[in-house]
Amino acid sequence: MSQHKELTKQDIESLVGFLDYFQNSGNTFYEVVNGYYRESPEVERFREELNRTGFLVVFNWHEWLADHEEFTDLAQPIDEPIKNADLDTLRKLMTSYIRGDRFNEGLFIRAVLNGHITCILLRLKALKDQV
Repeated sequence: MSQHKELTKQDIESLVGFLDYFQNSGNTFYEVVNGYYRESPEVERFREELNRTGFLVVFNWHEWLADHEEFTDLAQPIDEPIKNADLDTLRKLMTSYIRGDRFNEGLFIRAVLNGHITCILLRLKALKDQV
C-alpha cells in the first residue's frame, strides 16, 4: 500500500474496467472451500490491481471508520454518502474493506455482494475526468 500515491487517469480507468464484472449479479464472486472463502480469479485480479495502481492508502482506518459510521454497516446501502464522495474518501473506504477483511474474513466479499464495491467504482468513474 502506498502513502497516497498520485493516481493517473490510466490507474483509474484500469480499476473502472472491473465495473461490468461487479455490476453483474450473475457472476460467481467466491466459493466456500473447507469453511473458508476463496475469491474468484477476477476478484483476486481486482485486488491485485488495487495494489498495482497504489489505490490503497496507509492511514488509521479504524479511526476513520469511527468518524464515518455511515460506512460501518455492510447491510446498509452506501449510494447516498458515496454520490458526493471525493477520491480520498473512496480510497480510504476501499482500503478499509481490504484491511478489514484481514481481520474479518469474508468482509470484502460481503462488500461486493451488497453492491458497495460497485458503488465505489461508479463514483470513481464519475471522478475519472477530474484526475
